[in-house]
Amino acid sequence: MPRALRVRGKIKAQEPSMLSGNQANPTSASDEASEALAKATADSEDSAPARVAIRVSEDRLKAFIAIHPPVRTTAGFLDAEFILRRWREMCLDPEALAHAVAQGLADEWNSTHTVVAEREVAEAPSLPIPGVDAHLEFILDPTLKFKPMDQGGNVDFRNLNLIKPVKKSQPLAKKVPATLGAPGIDLLGQPAPAGDGADMAITLGVNTEISATDANVVVASVPGFLQHKDGVLSVSECFIVDGSVDFSTGNIAYDQSVMIRGDISDGFTVNVGGALEVGGGVGEAKLLIGGDVLIKKGFVGSGHGLITAKGGVNLGFSSNQTIRAHGDVVLEKESFNCQIYSRRGISVYGPLVGGLTMAFREITCRVAGNDLGTKTDLEAGMDYILHENKLLLEDKLKELTAHLGKINQKLTRFREAYRIRKRLTASEAKLMLELRDMQEKIQIRLPELEKRKLDIVEQIRQGYLRAGLCVKVEKKVNPGVVIKVGPEVFRVQEEMAGPKVFLYQNGRIKVL
Repeated sequence: MPRALRVRGKIKAQEPSMLSGNQANPTSASDEASEALAKATADSEDSAPARVAIRVSEDRLKAFIAIHPPVRTTAGFLDAEFILRRWREMCLDPEALAHAVAQGLADEWNSTHTVVAEREVAEAPSLPIPGVDAHLEFILDPTLKFKPMDQGGNVDFRNLNLIKPVKKSQPLAKKVPATLGAPGIDLLGQPAPAGDGADMAITLGVNTEISATDANVVVASVPGFLQHKDGVLSVSECFIVDGSVDFSTGNIAYDQSVMIRGDISDGFTVNVGGALEVGGGVGEAKLLIGGDVLIKKGFVGSGHGLITAKGGVNLGFSSNQTIRAHGDVVLEKESFNCQIYSRRGISVYGPLVGGLTMAFREITCRVAGNDLGTKTDLEAGMDYILHENKLLLEDKLKELTAHLGKINQKLTRFREAYRIRKRLTASEAKLMLELRDMQEKIQIRLPELEKRKLDIVEQIRQGYLRAGLCVKVEKKVNPGVVIKVGPEVFRVQEEMAGPKVFLYQNGRIKVL
């Protein structure tokens, strides 16, 4: 009895001579198809104008065709019907291979009578759809959300709030359950299984719990302020400074979030385990932050200020200061002569002039450099932590190599003294043994450090291979700007009107 082949919801009868055996077994059907093709190919090998090689992927969802010269006969004229007949002999879905595709292959063969390289020609009529994994969906979003830029291209930080208060039992997030996969139909008309989505366990942060009424909802167990760190929501108490951080308060050290309604004065340190929100500006201060930072005004000084954050940093403007962040860095206005480092991206919605700006992903700004030709270094694609570790290792290697050279010189002098005098004093012998011990330790240490350096260099190289590394400038790029994207450097010699994108592509910087 002919087997039924379901194609796009239709039932099509197959020739009983081409299919036999256990029709419910996909592997058996595939084996039978391969055997049928081999037999058909062998029977017609002497007269075939070309050898049409059809390969089906292991999951039987894609098919590929290559064309080779015949083994025993002279290459002849090939038409689409010949290819389609071979396709049907393999018991593949007859509607999956379009006539136009077969004709294109035949035309290519007829034009040269040389090998037509294998290419994908068809996919299953109904692809399986994998299930979606369970995931957590925020009810109260813990991230900063910027309003769209106004017509002047400005972003307003004044209405942002990093510290978000929550009430006891307030829903924070809900678990979206995994979905089942939807099976498809492969090229042989057999069911193509689809994996179901994976379930997940809800990870509870500090002062959060599962809702008493819904096992998929996370709620706050105490009133406080919402935090989001390493993918986990928690609720913490927030230390609030109603005024400024100055001599009236002293330095601030707190293991959770802090809100400062005023400024942070020169010379003070704020060490916070959670997020920090500053309603005013920051001077020559040191901020060591375990989460995100929001400074609604500026970060200005003569070069002694530092922000180090394990989250993102958002501020109004900055001048002559250093910012180091694991997350994105966003400036509402300008950056002048700053050292800005991010393990993600950097965005400056105004001029970016002077200093060094280094991001692992992309850098965007309104204007790069100024009319005076101030040297402005922009580097995209570099993880600043890897960069600094590489520099430290190079300094250590240089130091140990120099030290080893001095030790070798001293040992050479001792050997020369022993060659002349035939003896060493007790103190000389003791010092020589100590030098040999130091020499041996350094000789062991140097290859270890060199290997660590090579590992870091390889990580940096792999980072350069990521897609999307670029520097984007909206209005103007001035002379004096040095743009490094990946390992390549582009020096701006003349003014360039924007918008401009400096993209690392195929081993060089492409300007779009």
